[in-house]
This record gives sequence, structure tokens and C-alpha cells, in this order.
Amino acid sequence: MMEKYTRKVQTSVTNFIHCGDDYLLLKRGTHKKIDPGKVNGIGGRVEPGEDYLSAAIRETKEETGIKVDASQIKFCGVVRLEGFYDEDWVMCFFKISVSSIKLPIGSKTEDGELIWINKDEVLNGELDLVDDIQYCFEEIVNENELFFISAQVGNDFKITNLTKQTLKK
Repeated sequence: MMEKYTRKVQTSVTNFIHCGDDYLLLKRGTHKKIDPGKVNGIGGRVEPGEDYLSAAIRETKEETGIKVDASQIKFCGVVRLEGFYDEDWVMCFFKISVSSIKLPIGSKTEDGELIWINKDEVLNGELDLVDDIQYCFEEIVNENELFFISAQVGNDFKITNLTKQTLKK
């Protein structure tokens, strides 16, 4: 008989806002409990009663001050993380196109610093990225495949086991 899985699941969005080949990323503050000092996309939790697309629009405005609508957004994939954290995470990843690198709220936030980084610098592997982005950023940039990732996370916030499937768009 299979054992029943009873962990709490948290839903969230991670947005990859771009202007041309430059992507707006968040360098998390070293004071943060989760992924301190790591570079991540922009996003947060999906609120009760909210859908993923509405959360992506809301989180973009809250975290950057940039107002976007659905016409600027492309769905990229889903990542599920299990393990180390207090809850499992199901995250929808989006790519959002903007026409300016101007940040209405400035670059300093309570979560860390917002920084524009060229896609090649992200792809070359020299940034200290949160672990899951390393497995899907190429698909986000290229926009030719949707990705579906399931991964286990160890005590050091590192992925210990990962399965990934892609579908051509």
C-alpha cells in the first residue's frame, strides 16, 4: 500500500522581466532566510482565490512598480520543489516583456536589490542563481519549449534529484 503524502503545498509565481536581452533579477539580501545572497526572478506567493496570471501581474507591480498586462506575458513552465523547505512549492514561471529598464520603485527593496543582467551573463553560469533557475533559464530565453520540472531539495537549498520534461510550443 502506498503511503499518503501530507505536506502543505505553497503556490507562487516567478517572473523573468526583460527589456531586449536584459533581464530584471533580484539579488536576495543576505538577511533573508530563504536563498540568502542568491539571484532569482521576481515574484511571490499566489494569494487565496487568485490565479497564477493575476499573481504574476500583481507581483510585478508590487516588487518593481512596473505595470504590465496579460498581453506582455508568456507562460514558460512549472517547477515543483519538494523537501527541505517547510512546505512543497509549485511555481509557475513567466517571461514578461517591457519597453524600458526604468524601475518606478528604484533598485533597493526589502528583499534585496533589483538588477538588470544580460541573458548571456545569466546563461554562462557565473551568477549565484537559486538552484531551480539553472535548469530552465535557457527555455525561458529561447521561448521554444514549455518546461515541467519536479525536484527534491536538500538541506543546503540545492536540488538533489530532478526530472524535467519539455513540450515544443
